Amino acid sequence: MKIFIKRILFSNFVLRLLQIFDVRMENRMTELGMIAQAFQFKEINQVEGDYFEFGLYRGKTFIYAHRMLKRYGSANVILRGFDSFDGLPPHKDYEDNIWKEGQFACTENEFRKILLANGVLDNCVELVKGFFSESLTSQLKASLSGVTAAIVYIDCDLYESTRDVLNFIEKFIINGTIVCFDDFYSNRGDPDQGESRALTDFLEINPQVKFIPYFDYSPVGKSFIVRRLV
Repeated sequence: MKIFIKRILFSNFVLRLLQIFDVRMENRMTELGMIAQAFQFKEINQVEGDYFEFGLYRGKTFIYAHRMLKRYGSANVILRGFDSFDGLPPHKDYEDNIWKEGQFACTENEFRKILLANGVLDNCVELVKGFFSESLTSQLKASLSGVTAAIVYIDCDLYESTRDVLNFIEKFIINGTIVCFDDFYSNRGDPDQGESRALTDFLEINPQVKFIPYFDYSPVGKSFIVRRLV
């Protein structure tokens, strides 16, 4: 009997539950907590605009954004999702790179099924398919004339992809936009790689935009509040 109890207590399932409870007791903000924080910030500060997410995988954060949209009654907000649905693109292998081509693939059809299973309906969702270097075009920008971004969630992992996303969203970010980088401290925290480097390069060529540090979240995420000088 004692051996049976020990097997249960030290099973992977129980150990995983203990890990989850331990993290919650530490009051560590997860990516879902960050999204909740961003939506509440949006409500308190009356920041008008949609939710943009780049890098969707199987929809964990996108679905949670939908839940927050309903909680705060943002009836006119569109959830805009951008993904290749083929996983990560080919990319340069930097010194501390941990990503692989094709990683995080999930077909668009499967993704839509996941959304539907979680109560996310098409009437509040717009998806753009393709690698960001190909899909984030000037034509797409023009088609979104008048749209603003209240919250931008960037989960691109790679420098090149994040660079393309930042160049695209410059048109849509306004005073009070929350921009979240899911992997800001990846690459062992090297500021010359990944999402961190992409932000540095973006700010150098866009001095009219300021990113005010907001929250560090999850093991490697970081968020900012946007202020525009013009």
